[in-house]
Amino acid sequence: MSRSAVWHPFTQHATEPAPPTIVRTEGAYVETREGKRILDAISSWWVITHGHRHPKIVEAIREATETLDQVIFAGLSHEPAERLASALVDMAPASLDWVFFSDSGSTSVEVALKMALGFHRNSGAPRSRIVVMEHSYHGDTIGTM
Repeated sequence: MSRSAVWHPFTQHATEPAPPTIVRTEGAYVETREGKRILDAISSWWVITHGHRHPKIVEAIREATETLDQVIFAGLSHEPAERLASALVDMAPASLDWVFFSDSGSTSVEVALKMALGFHRNSGAPRSRIVVMEHSYHGDTIGTM
């Protein structure tokens, strides 16, 4: 394959070589199509706790997708999400009555920023400043960057 059509985040496309193509993952390793095993030291960001393709997680996904795969929360809901949200609210301090499900840390921070700014605007005390920690990573959405 010539140049990849995928836009790879955090990559200088003009100077970086084409990234290796991964064909298999297991535990803490990824494997290239040439058979080279690479320790996934950053755990592809999203599998750090359990590694790639953990059998219990794979089975839970397989079982869940027998009846549900993805349901958008814009005007819809589903029982597993309702049960989890209720359990989280029960564990949270009083007055924390809502749960927002996000697909990544970046979008969770982005939504938290929008919620905070919206809260102050709707309370009649609009604010526009956001405090961040210098040289830290907050995500790759526009607000978090």
